[in-house]
This record gives sequence, structure tokens and C-alpha cells, in this order.
Amino acid sequence: MTMATVITSTALSPADDAGSAIGYAASAGSACLEQAGLTAADVDVLINVGVYRDSNISEPSVAALIQKRIGINLDYLHAPDRRAAFSFDLMNGACGVLNAVQAAGALLATGSARRVLVVSADTHPSMDPSKAGTAEFPYASTGAALLLERTDDACGFGRVHHRSAPGAHGVNGYLPLHEAGSEGRDTIVVDRYGGVLELMLDLAVDSVLGCLAAEEGTDADGATAVLDRTLLITSQPSPDFPAQLAKRLGVASDAAVTVEGVQGDPHTSALAYGWRQAQDAGRLGGFDRILFLAVGAGLSSAASLYRLAGDSDGAAR
Repeated sequence: MTMATVITSTALSPADDAGSAIGYAASAGSACLEQAGLTAADVDVLINVGVYRDSNISEPSVAALIQKRIGINLDYLHAPDRRAAFSFDLMNGACGVLNAVQAAGALLATGSARRVLVVSADTHPSMDPSKAGTAEFPYASTGAALLLERTDDACGFGRVHHRSAPGAHGVNGYLPLHEAGSEGRDTIVVDRYGGVLELMLDLAVDSVLGCLAAEEGTDADGATAVLDRTLLITSQPSPDFPAQLAKRLGVASDAAVTVEGVQGDPHTSALAYGWRQAQDAGRLGGFDRILFLAVGAGLSSAASLYRLAGDSDGAAR
């Protein structure tokens, strides 16, 4: 029997005055469950893929703090079904959400989990929203959530394909302890090397063609026909990255989703934002599949084809 991982519901958490990544992730996670008609007790695993955290927290696991904020099975010994919930952080920048899809797929396929909630959020460690989406810190202060389940039909995520490019990381976020002094909890430095966006585009094109070759058996010439029926949802390292990628692939600019209404790069939340905004705008209709693609520091990429149901009119799957 063919089975796949599907997105049951999504939710976004726009910036607010609190500027808390934990708050963004918990808010999006709770809203995601509410939209699905579920409660926190229905979640078996929570995966947090956010990178830039409140006050540069490193311990305890931020996923555990988000799990507590949402209230996911905190006292499972007294719960009616006595099911425990597990949470963990998975940090791989913009690619993290597809890594989480890959991990969730394994848990769902083996029956280890019924539902996996993937949350993402980034913030400037000072939690000052005005510092987000700037030259010094290009990432948006925002969050998102995806609820993943297993389906017994052919729609949903396929294999997640990974690629990397040789050379420098391209983007490097770090805390310079020797310079930060007593301001270390509120400080972060993000270096983006010159020419990195071109390198990201090169890797993105290579990743798209590689994913289509593996999943559809196409060569570079045959990829165009497949892409005509495919909506691209990508990471957003620059506002024009999706349009530039579409141009390189020889498809219409509107074949790639550009995230709107966010100040800065949505980073770990970009794919969830792209999916939800495309869904809300009715853009899923007319496409057979979504190609989720993330390119980030490393330089590395992750890509996966998501096959839509035959009536892809904006429904969750």
C-alpha cells in the first residue's frame, strides 16, 4: 500500500511586541491544532526547527519549552490514554523543516507517532522586533507550524533529497563572546558572504533538476514539462529569490511563491509561510504537485516533491 506524509493543517505567527521565538512557535502550534480540530493531547511528537532564540538560549531544549507552553501531554501518567509525548530541536537553518518532514515520516511510517507537530520561529536574541529584517540581522521575527500525519493514498511528501556545494558556508550566524561582554544574551552577528545569493541560486537549480530526475526520471530538457504542473515553494534568502529561480528554470515567475507581509527572510518558517499563503490565495489549484526547496548555510539544500490530491483547490492536502 502506498503511504505518505501529508500536511493536515498550518498556522503562522506574525511578529508582535514580545519578540519571543518561543512565543511565536507556541502560538502557531496551538493555532495549527485548533484549525485541525485537535487538542494538545493529540500530538505525539513536537519538532522545533527554529535557530535564532530568545536571549541566545542553549539549554534546556527549546522544543521542551515550546511543548510546555502549548501544553502537550505534560502529565501523561494521569491522561486518559497514558500516551507520552516527545519533543526535540532539529537545527539546520532553512533546510530544517524538510529535515523534520524526513524525521516525522519515519516516525509516522513505523507507527511510533500518529501526529507530528513541526514548529519554527526565529527572533533577534534581544527580542526587539525592530532589529529583525535589517542588514545586521536579515531574518524575520516570526513563527509557523505544520501538523503532519500519514495518509494511505499517493498524495503527500516524497523522499527528501539533499545536496551541498563546496566552499565556504556562505552565511554564518554566531555570538562573538570576546566582543559581546555582558551583552551576550542580546547579541548575534550574521555574516553573509559576497555573492552568496548567486551561489544559492546555482545550488537551487541543481537541486530542483536533481529532485525531478530522481522522482520523475526527467533530464534537464524534460524538467520543463514537469515544472509546468509544479508550484515552487522555496526558502526566501532575498525578496526576489523565487522569481530569480523561476527565471533560471525557464518557468513563469508566478510559478514560484514569494512570501509577503514579512519583514526580512522568514528563514526556518519560509516553507510553511509559502504553503499557507499559496493555500489562502487559492494558488494550489491547477497544479499536480508542490516542489518544496530550501537552500541555506552550508551551502546545503533540501528538496521534496509533494503530490497534491486530484481536487487541489486549496484544501489542506
